[in-house]
Amino acid sequence: MKNLLIFSTIFLLSACTPIVKQEPNQTIQVNQPSNGDYDSINKKHNKLLSEGEKLISTGDKKSAIINYFNPVIKEYETRYAHSSKRIYTARTQAEYDFYSMTATNEGKIAHILSDTWSRAYFLKAYTLLELKELRLAEKNIRKALYLSPSNSKYLSELGHIQHLKKEWRKALGIYQLAEKSANLFTPQNLKQKELLHAKRGIGYSYTELKEFKKAESVYKDILKINSNDRVARRELKYLHSLNR
Repeated sequence: MKNLLIFSTIFLLSACTPIVKQEPNQTIQVNQPSNGDYDSINKKHNKLLSEGEKLISTGDKKSAIINYFNPVIKEYETRYAHSSKRIYTARTQAEYDFYSMTATNEGKIAHILSDTWSRAYFLKAYTLLELKELRLAEKNIRKALYLSPSNSKYLSELGHIQHLKKEWRKALGIYQLAEKSANLFTPQNLKQKELLHAKRGIGYSYTELKEFKKAESVYKDILKINSNDRVARRELKYLHSLNR
């Protein structure tokens, strides 16, 4: 309940089907069809997203958005346009449970899907950033966060956008939330990667805010987790070079 109160406050950024109970951070498959075969539809969508990701790496970014990410987004937006339920997407049982509890606390019914829809928004946002479309990128990452407000990866992407806007204090708060979300909700096999991503964002924010001791402490914490983290080593070297 404590975590619910914390996250319900911070997440102002923006009939659950029973499933087999699993470990808190174990990846889950949440299948909530409105009609048709959800498994086959979800498989088709994930294939489109994967193919779009490949196009990004080859430089065909606009095509990735138009021909791969947008069709997935459009199909979900059309399918759930008139739903009276609060739609979420989740990666883990802990995240699923949190959204279910949040909806209940708000007097709503949660309808929780796998993360395909929100991932489409994330990939579109990432690609738009590559195309220097900052405003549209932020719009899409916020759509991803509306569906998955405790997804650490999405939060860190929003934090990165705030860095690009030089909104250091806002970025700090978002990255701190990303850190908490990584600890609570990220799948176990991705936890360290997303946790360190968030912590690097926190450290960089502190540096830009000239809170150098806090930045140094964060980077030292990173090295306790991964002693070979090159970003943390580089930033600590920079901090030590400052005349403070």
